[in-house]
Amino acid sequence: MKIKVIVVQIESVTGDIDSNINKINTLLKEYGNVDLIVLPELWTTGWDCPNFEKYAEELYSSKTLKFLKETALKHNSNVIGGSAILKKANEKIRNTCIILDRNGNILDTYDKFHLFSLRNQSEGLYLEEGKTPVIVKTDIGKIGISTCYDIRFPEMFRLYAFNDTDFMVNMAAWPKNFVDEYITLAKARAIENQTYFITASLTGKINENFNFAGNSAIYDYQGRTVAKLDTEEKILYTEINLNDMKEYREQMPILKDTKKKYQILEK
Repeated sequence: MKIKVIVVQIESVTGDIDSNINKINTLLKEYGNVDLIVLPELWTTGWDCPNFEKYAEELYSSKTLKFLKETALKHNSNVIGGSAILKKANEKIRNTCIILDRNGNILDTYDKFHLFSLRNQSEGLYLEEGKTPVIVKTDIGKIGISTCYDIRFPEMFRLYAFNDTDFMVNMAAWPKNFVDEYITLAKARAIENQTYFITASLTGKINENFNFAGNSAIYDYQGRTVAKLDTEEKILYTEINLNDMKEYREQMPILKDTKKKYQILEK
């Protein structure tokens, strides 16, 4: 099965969802129907922890959801909607990804499972962490969902692999000074789980002192780069072939040979 994929990479205008929607619409307007569109983490507002409460939207009435539904219908595409600061009813706000089918129906939501905690930039001071990893079933296969810092925790992706995901996605607002680590981690997750791995990161300024990494990419099941951006605001468009991946898994059955449990026994 060949899948047409779009990855959106933008510089988010901090706190201005309308401007960010306009940016993405402008980038997407020259593209027709595809199978999957992936947006970056916090494309709606940028990384601005102290103001997350101000930016928060109620999920089901949000501008974010309205835009994602329109995008799915316009491009007849499944959409992994990056993430936004959202809440449901009276719950606490979370860093939430909405996943939709081609008809604009919500397939599932994913709340970021590992909240970033480096250098006093803790999301946990402002957000509620997610309760579970999420595998979403689509008409193009089963997709393991992750957000940014999640990529540092291989156990989560091994869980996805053991549950027969067809490919995995990581949406990020990754800092540029750690870009080499991001690329290496993405390739590692692809290789160890024999899967296509899609990354969608913000680019441009975080603030006056730091920039986002950009470098959104698609890596194949051997960690090879299928397609990749640098730091420009741009669409990454390519095709991936799941049949090639499945043939490789049969020839090199690493996942089948992996023990479900590793334990050091006392002698």
